Amino acid sequence: MSHGKMEELRGRLDSVNLQLLELLSERARIAQEIGQEKEKQGVPKYDPVREKKMLDELVALNKGPFDDETIRHLFKQVFQASLK
Repeated sequence: MSHGKMEELRGRLDSVNLQLLELLSERARIAQEIGQEKEKQGVPKYDPVREKKMLDELVALNKGPFDDETIRHLFKQVFQASLK
């Protein structure tokens, strides 16, 4: 692989990293709002049924290259971080 191609790929990767950061931050803000609403209603923040539904939907839409188990693991980490 040429040096120019490597630099191009790294630039694209950096751009995607920033997009992921923005999306993860937006997701966290939404999850915080949901958590505040749940507190007002007196219901637990963690909803295992909702989590399973979201994970199942993500796996169903997964086109790779990550396998389904990796998608479940990655998103569980995102979900858990959002509960803090």
